[in-house]
Amino acid sequence: MKTIKNNVLLGLAVLATTSFVAIAPSANARVLDGPKAETKAASVSIREVGNLKFKVALNQPSNERVFVSIVDDSNNKLYNGTLSKKDQAGRVFDLSQLADGRYVIEVSYGKERVSQSFAIQTQVSRVVLARN
Repeated sequence: MKTIKNNVLLGLAVLATTSFVAIAPSANARVLDGPKAETKAASVSIREVGNLKFKVALNQPSNERVFVSIVDDSNNKLYNGTLSKKDQAGRVFDLSQLADGRYVIEVSYGKERVSQSFAIQTQVSRVVLARN
């Protein structure tokens, strides 16, 4: 009986040293409003160009000041600025530091006003990796 118990323990010890099992949780935040959120007006385009990165561009250069703001669902302005002449061809906004929630990017100049709403939600997935 003692020999069987020792053999079982030895087998478990060998199994434990030759196998590697890891459970790795990972968190990924992503934009929920479609795989690639995009708004195109006649004069402005706002599109997702990467994970939590949006590009704001004017389709035609303007001599007027171009205002860009990012607003949360409580109507708090998180960013308020202007696009320079060289930025009018396209400026990328990295929104990866924003918390989960709903947001709006607003672009306005002259009488034009374009907005793109989006939601950020962090998803956690767990993966098991087994190696013998």
